[in-house]
Amino acid sequence: MVTKELPPPRKAIGIDQLIAIADRAEATLAQLRDDLLEPWPRKMAPMLTASRVAKLCKIERTQIQYLCTRGNKKGEYPTGTLTGNGRNREFTLAEAQQFIRLAAPYKRRPEGALGLAMAIGNFKGGVGKTTSAVAIAQGLTLHGHKVLLIDLDPQASSTTLMGYVPTPEVTEEMTVMPLVYEEQPDLNYAILPSYWDNLDFIPACPALFGADFYLPNRQSKDPNYQFWQVLERAMGPIREKYDVIVIDTPPSLAYLATSCFMSSDGLIVPLPPETLDYASSASFFRQFADLFKALADDRDVQKEFAFISIFLSKVKPRVDATDVVRSWIQQTYPELLGRAEIQDSDVVKNAAAEFKTIYDVQALGQYSRAIDSFDAMVDEIEGHIQGAWAAQLLKEKEKANVE
Repeated sequence: MVTKELPPPRKAIGIDQLIAIADRAEATLAQLRDDLLEPWPRKMAPMLTASRVAKLCKIERTQIQYLCTRGNKKGEYPTGTLTGNGRNREFTLAEAQQFIRLAAPYKRRPEGALGLAMAIGNFKGGVGKTTSAVAIAQGLTLHGHKVLLIDLDPQASSTTLMGYVPTPEVTEEMTVMPLVYEEQPDLNYAILPSYWDNLDFIPACPALFGADFYLPNRQSKDPNYQFWQVLERAMGPIREKYDVIVIDTPPSLAYLATSCFMSSDGLIVPLPPETLDYASSASFFRQFADLFKALADDRDVQKEFAFISIFLSKVKPRVDATDVVRSWIQQTYPELLGRAEIQDSDVVKNAAAEFKTIYDVQALGQYSRAIDSFDAMVDEIEGHIQGAWAAQLLKEKEKANVE
């Protein structure tokens, strides 16, 4: 009988080793970010071609040329930069946004309406939540809106896509935590400008895990405390400052996430047409409904959403299983399911691998179905936003008539 020798035991890993591993990982991530974004340690907004601007304005490319020359007698339209022997035209992001505000059919925030907060949520990881959150925020700026992106996920993936490495570059004081700890009255202290014109953001880092320890402890000590109102109480000043507030939520229904949903006017749920993701969505909506029912029964808390939309994400074309699960989702959520579908695309994956978003690479000629699908999703959300503003003004009018 041959006795097989056991391999030597591996060295146990203690706290000091874990700290060393974490330090090495953070340093490597920071170096990779800087290498991929050279020669700048921060991201730069892309240039947009005339074709891309025309598509966003929903006009012909030849109309862009006309508006830049003969139709620009008042000098309102930015003229961009001529390239390729003067045959092509490119615009900076700021120029493109100005052009869109003048030429596109998008409606602005009505006078008297407040900015809308929109949560991007799902329990399950890997569904495209962060990809959707950042893309929606960037896409809405291309509709002429001033947008704030708030990262509430301790994993801080949105923060990374905005060009920051969470732990070494983002401290607890830069996140929503000082607000949670009642050290700040609103969120203005945490707002940072981003590399993307008309998009500001509030970063995240793992310190956000502390909210789900602090809030229940605070609630237990003071029965009159309302943890679910923490973010809503801070929204007033920024609702006046921004047209839309996009929130990347934690993948849970814990205390911070609950406060986020309570402060949101709309909810966007990315959902891949996969069996496990579909099953998880049923759990999400059950717990979601039970949570708000409990708050209504126990605390007489009333909550309405102006809109809730599900968008299929990471859709794999020409896969039989995808079609089957899509049909389940259509039957289950007919009133919530959006028309746009986000494709499972190498364009998105490759962009993320380089710390970029789908809209960062739009100037590279990759006008694939991936970018088209994100544009279509943002267009649908724009419609929800306009409807919510109309309802908001109608409610104010009815209230004034009663008084």
